[in-house]
Amino acid sequence: MKLKLFSVICILLLLFTASVFSATTGKITGVITDADNQQPLIGVSVAIQGTSMGAITDVDGRYIILNVPVGTYTVKFSAIGYQAVEITQIDVHADLATFQNRSLSSTVTDIDKTISVVADNPMIIKDKTTTINIVKAEEILALPTRGFEQIIGLQNSVVRMNSNADIAQRGGAAQKADGPSINIRGGRPSEVAYYIDGISQQDPLTGLSTANLSNNAIAEVSIQSGAFSAEYGNVMSGIVNVVTKSGGENYEGTVEVVTDNFASGAKKVYDHNYYTADVSGPLPGLENGYFYVSGGRTYLQDRTPSPITEEIFGKFGVPNENGNVLPNNALSRWQYQGKLTYDFSPNIKFTLNGNGSVDNWQSYRHNYNNPTDPTQITHTPRTEDKNLAFKGQVTHTLDANNFYNLAVSYFVTERFTGDGVLGENLSAYARDFVAPEWDQYELFRERNVDGEEAYYGGFMRKKSSHIALKGDFTSQVNIANTVKFGFEFSKHKLRLFSHTGASIDINNLANRSLYRNRYGYDSLGVESDNESYKNNTKEPVLLGIYIQDRFDWRGLIINAGLRFDYFDYKALRFKNFNNPFDPDSVNIVDRELDPEDLEPSKKYYRVSPRFGISFPISDKTQMHINYGKFIQRPDLQNLYVGYDFFEARTSAGFFSVFSSPNLEPEKSTQYEVGINHQLGEFTAFEITAYYKDVQDLTQGAIIQPARPTTYNIFSNVDYGTIKGVDIGFTMRRNKNISASIKYGLSFASGTGSYSGTNRNILWKNTSGIPKTTNPLDYDQRHTIIANVDIRSRDGEGPTIGGIKPFENVGFNALIQLGSGTPYTPMIPYDAVTAISVNQFPRGGINTANLPWQASVDIKIDKTITISDKYKIVPYFWVRNLLDRKNIVAVYEGTGQANSTGFINTDAGQQNVLADGQDYLDKYSFLENNPKNYGTPRMIFFGLRVSF
Repeated sequence: MKLKLFSVICILLLLFTASVFSATTGKITGVITDADNQQPLIGVSVAIQGTSMGAITDVDGRYIILNVPVGTYTVKFSAIGYQAVEITQIDVHADLATFQNRSLSSTVTDIDKTISVVADNPMIIKDKTTTINIVKAEEILALPTRGFEQIIGLQNSVVRMNSNADIAQRGGAAQKADGPSINIRGGRPSEVAYYIDGISQQDPLTGLSTANLSNNAIAEVSIQSGAFSAEYGNVMSGIVNVVTKSGGENYEGTVEVVTDNFASGAKKVYDHNYYTADVSGPLPGLENGYFYVSGGRTYLQDRTPSPITEEIFGKFGVPNENGNVLPNNALSRWQYQGKLTYDFSPNIKFTLNGNGSVDNWQSYRHNYNNPTDPTQITHTPRTEDKNLAFKGQVTHTLDANNFYNLAVSYFVTERFTGDGVLGENLSAYARDFVAPEWDQYELFRERNVDGEEAYYGGFMRKKSSHIALKGDFTSQVNIANTVKFGFEFSKHKLRLFSHTGASIDINNLANRSLYRNRYGYDSLGVESDNESYKNNTKEPVLLGIYIQDRFDWRGLIINAGLRFDYFDYKALRFKNFNNPFDPDSVNIVDRELDPEDLEPSKKYYRVSPRFGISFPISDKTQMHINYGKFIQRPDLQNLYVGYDFFEARTSAGFFSVFSSPNLEPEKSTQYEVGINHQLGEFTAFEITAYYKDVQDLTQGAIIQPARPTTYNIFSNVDYGTIKGVDIGFTMRRNKNISASIKYGLSFASGTGSYSGTNRNILWKNTSGIPKTTNPLDYDQRHTIIANVDIRSRDGEGPTIGGIKPFENVGFNALIQLGSGTPYTPMIPYDAVTAISVNQFPRGGINTANLPWQASVDIKIDKTITISDKYKIVPYFWVRNLLDRKNIVAVYEGTGQANSTGFINTDAGQQNVLADGQDYLDKYSFLENNPKNYGTPRMIFFGLRVSF
């Protein structure tokens, strides 16, 4: 009955409202006065040039233009008897208002003239009621970065965590294709929402995103890390909103090539190559229709270069034909994006946009690089990621004060991971024996006595998709209130086939269930919607409804809203967790789940208020305060499990932590206060303090007593607190220089960093885990980010030989400093041998820290203009200019990146005495893992040609 009620509400909203994320639009507003007496002017025409958007000032001289797409515009103000004013380079940002107040002159000699003025975009955003950082297209092209995720990492409160699968520490985040995972304000990686043109790019199973865009396609990246408005649901830590470019009246295009594969005799080359192209303009034969398309190709021979690769391989005599390049660590990517816009009429606009990418990559595993069996390195795991997203949107402007939108979107993401040689041929993994293949010291993967090579034992494919309907209605009720309400409804389809022992006697049916967790796939890993209740496709439903009001009066801005979220996991859960196979009796012989042992999962309803206020303290100082409650459903990979897998594993032991359809939504409460102060005409200062209380996070827990055996399952048992202060100083361009510096101080503590953090502890300590808060793995206490941009203009610089070689030259320097993230100090143990799990702490959880990390990146470019139509921009880009050897992972027994400390223990000395120098050399090579270090110095040459 309740579900029917929600269906009716959804249909009514479709009929009477509608829209998609308005996070791709902003508005322009202001007051027009008479230059002589400063009285408001009524009836002034305000028009955005090149569009049909505009407004007329009211009795107070105020105008408002709603639903303006992100971009840079020229706005013209005109009235009978007054001189027209044209303001150029007005920036409009997503979710924000751009204020443009102007005075018009009625002097007779000026009436027939139009004055043109370049907009002086403000240093302080007046309507910012939360922390939001905006990076525009020209800034992105100037920075020594690649991809929007690197842009995110340059903001306060952001920690980029490297994933090293070879270091067996507690828990860990899911590995991504390229680059570290993103943590914002002490939240887990899955607590960050990613949108490209309003389409969610997250895999609902993991909460992570592997979407990619070329730099040239991005119009703006905005990062919100405070309390979000009620429009945003299913997110607790941060929102990344990427808006792509749109086509215009003229045909334009760009081709760009970037590579480090030049001058190989003079520098180290890692064979990183980027190729991108885009073109835009009016649709041929269709008036008021425009397009923008872009595509890119990336090839990285070594996607995670290390400064010690060549040194370590040479020292231990390990073959490596590519010198300083890690073998079998390549990335190959194709990415594409497009947008079509068409105006059916001045009031009805249609937009169709989409993006996608395909990544093929391998992950170097140090223990596969056997010095005496070189072919084993080819079996390091290979992964393929696919993403595809589409959205169609109709925007209908009813009048100057009311508009609505209606959109439908589709997103699908797939991942396959398997052996680097065998790939997706599951039957090829079959073995007639159980034990995995290791050398005599159990250090490196090695072929067996029959000469068969050691395969990567995991085989995983997953596919997640969702179709979403989103809608909202916006009304400028009066001059002070802008009301918006809407909904978003999405239905997911989730599939998973995870075979953790694909090479372990796969022909044994019992072992198939023991190592194979599946739903939405048949027993051989083929997509299927005809499986039984134990392995059926998962199709959860989410619905969000919200209302919010923006109140704007004499500089006081209040954003207040209320959001309602509904979660239906559409799964079967245990009736009795303590006796899952026989919930109504004490029959401990039964080890099979029958339909009567299960019941439908619970439906969850949550209401979350949001409130933000911004007000002026003086004409140069603005203060904001916000508060909000935020709800997010757990990562869906922790909700669903194949029940035949559950049956088999509970009988074999409880090293696995089982997913649970009984998980409740996670929640956080956030508070923030901040002050912005403009120091002078070109400089501003900002300080923000925040506090987060996080509850009901997912973590493994022990079910005991339980029949027939104790087991572990994910539960809502983790909690934490995050607090910090962000400080920023900005100098906008003054003549030739602009600069910024940011400092972040944060304290992130909790009972678990990831949902799998306590897996090893649960396995070794069946009596339970004491709940104490400790620094989280991504508790980076101090961060400092500085950026300086110096640019000359036409005709500037010295003249040499009749030319000015330094005109239109740009130099950008990016300096990043960060304190080390924490780890738990252990008594030295054999941390690199595959079977070793014998860890004993010698201190509290995460009470030691890695060393500080530091890097300096620079970019030098020169713009060459040909015939006022073509621009050629050659540039040099240097990463880690000072070639600092940053340590990104250490062994917990020593705090060092190149030594576990095990050799110096009694057990280690016994191994050396028993096995001799060969063992010692192999062990020393294994513990000198190149992936424990960050990126070395890399020098790129780029060429961008545009028309």
